[in-house]
Amino acid sequence: MNSAEPKTITPTNDDVCEDVADGVPSEPPQPLYSILSEKEKIFTVCTCSMVTFLAPVAANMYFPALGPLARDMHVSSSKISLTITSFKIVQGVAPVLTASFSDQNGRRPVLLASVLIFIGSNIGLALQSSYAALLVLRCFQALGSSNISLISSASVADVVPRAERGRYMFYSSLGMTIGPAIGPTLGGILTQFLGWRSIFWFLCISSGVMFCVIMLFLRETCRAIVGNGSVSPQPWNRCALQFLHQDSQQVPDYETRVITRRRPGILATLGILLDRHISLLVLCNALCFCGTSAILSSLPVLLERKYRLNPLQIGLCYLPHTAGGILARWNVGTLVDRNFKRHAHKIGEKLRSNQQTQGQLRRMPLEKVRLELALPFLYLSCLCVIGYSWIMYYDVHLAGPLVLLFLFGNATTGVNNSITTLAIDLNAYRPAAAMAAMNTVKHLTAAGAVAAVVPLIDAIGIGWVGTFLAGLWFLASPALWILYWKGQRWRQMETSEQD
Repeated sequence: MNSAEPKTITPTNDDVCEDVADGVPSEPPQPLYSILSEKEKIFTVCTCSMVTFLAPVAANMYFPALGPLARDMHVSSSKISLTITSFKIVQGVAPVLTASFSDQNGRRPVLLASVLIFIGSNIGLALQSSYAALLVLRCFQALGSSNISLISSASVADVVPRAERGRYMFYSSLGMTIGPAIGPTLGGILTQFLGWRSIFWFLCISSGVMFCVIMLFLRETCRAIVGNGSVSPQPWNRCALQFLHQDSQQVPDYETRVITRRRPGILATLGILLDRHISLLVLCNALCFCGTSAILSSLPVLLERKYRLNPLQIGLCYLPHTAGGILARWNVGTLVDRNFKRHAHKIGEKLRSNQQTQGQLRRMPLEKVRLELALPFLYLSCLCVIGYSWIMYYDVHLAGPLVLLFLFGNATTGVNNSITTLAIDLNAYRPAAAMAAMNTVKHLTAAGAVAAVVPLIDAIGIGWVGTFLAGLWFLASPALWILYWKGQRWRQMETSEQD
């Protein structure tokens, strides 16, 4: 399941934190997990998160323009919804082609190529005037944005050890959290005053700015290329900032580089899904994302039908959901790190700042650390989606569904953050491939949900649709309980077999 960690040498290193507990003899000091300072780590992760912001914005700016697009293209709402479905299908499949490549050959090449594809597709979308062109170019837009969304989570695994990862996941996920709120709001403003074409011009300009930011400031973090950051990448893979600070380069520690025997490819990425840890995580994560996508994609239709809102007002109604998500990412990130330290103290594990070892992976109950937060948030999500759907069904004042959307965003983000952190923990040296495998399943299932949700609402009503989604989540929760109780023993058995 997990790729072997690189061989390490023992440096002189006094930069360690206090022991978490006395008891179990600690392992010899290891090389720094990353030579980057805390400020440099935050800057790197936040820069990736800024670029990642493009993916959810591209998906969600589109929602307020669905009505005007259907009228201009002379097609039905169901046909326009297919452009969302095709977007999610490509967004799920495309990373499988590049994820393992980025784990072995670098983050920056994949990121730069993806942003260029994204820029070109948005230019085409702004200029096209037919439904067929819209459908095809949305697929190319998804191709670019899908790879962008993986890099931020992968960069956290590259530069941050497990014990500190929860806090940094907040920074890395800011783009994915803020995007779904700002996207519909900006989309509503632009559609209302400048027309739907302005959405794609905005995305084109924004992605052009991000391309310049990557070229100037974003360093390569892939551990197969730069190790703990002390090894310089090839000149073509360096940012402009590194050329300006060549005199301050560290002595390269080649032993910290991750060497994998697997060739990059589709099978290497999809093979991760065969691991029983990941398969259980994927089941719950995909169903949760599937339900969230169904709720958010149906929101414009429901708000227009029930409350007669215009595109700008519809966009503003997404803000509570994202506000709840931002709050959850901050709280959950802090709680995850505290829970890690609590379990370390409980078993007598000694944590050192900016270090992690293979022994730590074996001894720490990582599944319990992460899932002790994911499970309560999952059950809270069930209650929130039931409440939201029936409040919307009975045409309660608009404040009612907006409050439930805030709680819904908080709960579902807590589930996603905890599950994602655990998946990266278990695949720390091929994080992009792990995220791509998970994204493939969740985006494909979400594509089906988005295509089916409006006809299903028309058939049985939003109240029963929400109840059905909550029932699916509740029935999927035993998968996390199985992993909670048996996950660590499975890892220890696999490690013994490898040894």
